[in-house]
Amino acid sequence: MDLKRIIIYSMLFIATLAIATQAFTTGWLGGLMVPLMFTFIYFTIIFLIATKIKDNSIVDMGWGLGFVVGSWLTLFVTENPTLLSYLIVAFITVWGLRLSIRLFKRNFGKPEDFRYAQWRKEWGDKVVIIAFFRVFMVQGIINFIVGSASYSIIKYNQFNFSMSHNYIVIIGLLIAAIGLFFEVVGDEQLRQHINKKTGKLLQSGLWSITRHPNYFGEILIWVGLYISGFTLLFTQAVHPIYYIVLAISPLLMSTVLIKVSTPLLEKNMEKYEGWNEYTQRVPMLFPWAKK
Repeated sequence: MDLKRIIIYSMLFIATLAIATQAFTTGWLGGLMVPLMFTFIYFTIIFLIATKIKDNSIVDMGWGLGFVVGSWLTLFVTENPTLLSYLIVAFITVWGLRLSIRLFKRNFGKPEDFRYAQWRKEWGDKVVIIAFFRVFMVQGIINFIVGSASYSIIKYNQFNFSMSHNYIVIIGLLIAAIGLFFEVVGDEQLRQHINKKTGKLLQSGLWSITRHPNYFGEILIWVGLYISGFTLLFTQAVHPIYYIVLAISPLLMSTVLIKVSTPLLEKNMEKYEGWNEYTQRVPMLFPWAKK
């Protein structure tokens, strides 16, 4: 591994520890250390299984479940969870289980995903060690950072019905619910289309207003969950700057989807007839964006 990557990974790890410990002020057993430690153990276990069966793409199947267990662990170590804590845990449980089960059903027994298969060829006999850091540990860090805002809200929020700014919490939860709608409906429309085996692009339903309604929904989910934690600005449990820093959660997820996942998927979709016309007519992610 080159020096540049070692430096980048080290900085990511330090940043992750800083988020988990509120800038190293909560100690090694406080803050979000429980979900952080679980995340690294969880992705290491997936790595061992993937190495055994020679299929690194199974990491995608476990992505959503990582948030589910992380949120429940956070709830268990929270002394006085509020209604908002339970709502967020329930939401993440529904979202995460649905995603992992869907990907398991879709990919189980199939060859390694084309992206991971290509990396396996590029990395050659060093695939195991490179995959551990560049696939599993990096995804573990991203998984925790994206989930950190929700974990913090579960643990530190002091929501109650008498608060004057409750409407902001409700708006955040509604945005997350709309995101879940886009993701669930978009995935189901795609599943039905694939089962028809037409070999053509899906251009109807939600896919007529965005080329990736499931990714658009994913972005809305994490933005909405972050907004629902607005009450953290008015609690003594965390510093207001900490809540602002947690904006890295939706920003990181959005960046990964916009800059990494979507371009890789679109490159694979260029082979379909009518793709160029489709891209000119329908925005990539945001329905209101310019074509």
